[in-house]
Amino acid sequence: MKSAIASVGFAASAAAKCLSGKAIVNLDITTGPAEKLGSGFLYGIPNNGTSASNAIPDHFFTDIKFHGTRAGGSQLTDGGWSSGGKRAYDQRFNSTLSTYRSARKYGGHFILIANDLWGADGGQDGALYPGDDGDWTETEAFLDQLIIDMRANNLIEDVTIDIWNEPDYPMFWDRSWGQYLDYWNHAYNYLRKNIPEVKLGGPAAAYAPDLSREKWHSFLANIAANDTIPDQYSWHHIGDDSNWPDRSASQFRQLREQYSLPERLISVDEYAWPWRQDPANTAWYLSQMERNDIVAMRAHWGSKEDLHDRMADLLGKTGDGNYYPNGEWWMYKYYAEMEGERAETRVSEDVNFDVFATIGDGVVKVLAGTRTYELDPEVGDYVLEVNGLDSALGLDPSGTIAVRTYRFDYEGAFGEMGPPADLGTEDHDLSDGSLRILYRPANNETAYAFEFDF
Repeated sequence: MKSAIASVGFAASAAAKCLSGKAIVNLDITTGPAEKLGSGFLYGIPNNGTSASNAIPDHFFTDIKFHGTRAGGSQLTDGGWSSGGKRAYDQRFNSTLSTYRSARKYGGHFILIANDLWGADGGQDGALYPGDDGDWTETEAFLDQLIIDMRANNLIEDVTIDIWNEPDYPMFWDRSWGQYLDYWNHAYNYLRKNIPEVKLGGPAAAYAPDLSREKWHSFLANIAANDTIPDQYSWHHIGDDSNWPDRSASQFRQLREQYSLPERLISVDEYAWPWRQDPANTAWYLSQMERNDIVAMRAHWGSKEDLHDRMADLLGKTGDGNYYPNGEWWMYKYYAEMEGERAETRVSEDVNFDVFATIGDGVVKVLAGTRTYELDPEVGDYVLEVNGLDSALGLDPSGTIAVRTYRFDYEGAFGEMGPPADLGTEDHDLSDGSLRILYRPANNETAYAFEFDF
């Protein structure tokens, strides 16, 4: 008989000095259908005039069950409406329209970033901001033009307008916080009155909700007092290891209840620094987002034309314009193939190891990944614990189960990769209806998936 805690044979050792922690899957508790909440990205689609793009082959979108993107013509011109005038705005709007039509081509949702069209997409060098000197004339002229263009081009269906991107970050809002709150209320009411069929989102904050962040308190107090509550709450998860998605979702729930605000869809519409965009970290992020029912879009770190290409670094591109998948795209493809009901999961105690699991048509799939951490040979392995194989699946609580393992390798955004490595099938013992697998990744970029039939 094998040990009840078995190694899958990828640099794991039962002789490790201790265990670093344990991620848990509970198969007898489900949390709703798998809907690929994390299969979206910021920008990432080539422009094609005002038409849907045809540059990237369709299967790269359909194979990952692409659910949406977020764009506003950023970086294509020097400035937008506020500093580049109508001509710069038109170029940015045409790009926005092309991206919208591309998203709809694949059935995806679209988030329109209003401040990118305005021209505040990374510093405005002293240009006009909405509400300067208490004057809303230019703001309303901009919103009028945007509404006219959206209606004229049927940029309406399945659209959310992000009223402003990262207003809590000076690069995008170089004015007082009070002026931002005034702008939020003004723009919200203007858009709600003049284009009510389009949803509104925000605050698209750079810093995730935290009970200690005064700007979150004042924003929520403001929207509660003025009845300017968005259709979806949004923020970003980039860099801040002290406030991971599990924690920020909990903190936001407390804040929302404190200000008597209604539940809404939550959108984390940018996540992951560039050095956190690899199979291991992305599997960790997807696990966190799925657990909290957060619709999420990966960040894009390209600039100029590259911002509008390569599906936010999921694809490489040859000199003659042909696209190919990297290792992370293959992991998104596997994630998209995780069908059925989501099983309840829990992150490891140190928050570095997490899992997403589904119970499909006779198969359980578990995607596992680690947030970048120090791979210390003196520290023990993590454990993946899957419970309820007897109560949920009807298996013998002390029997054996054949588990197939896949490894997702990565050689950078431009490293062409094939499908994940199939590490084969190994029999594992069950103990009290639970399966336990020692888990230590080959490196900080490698993710794994485990499957077994029932």
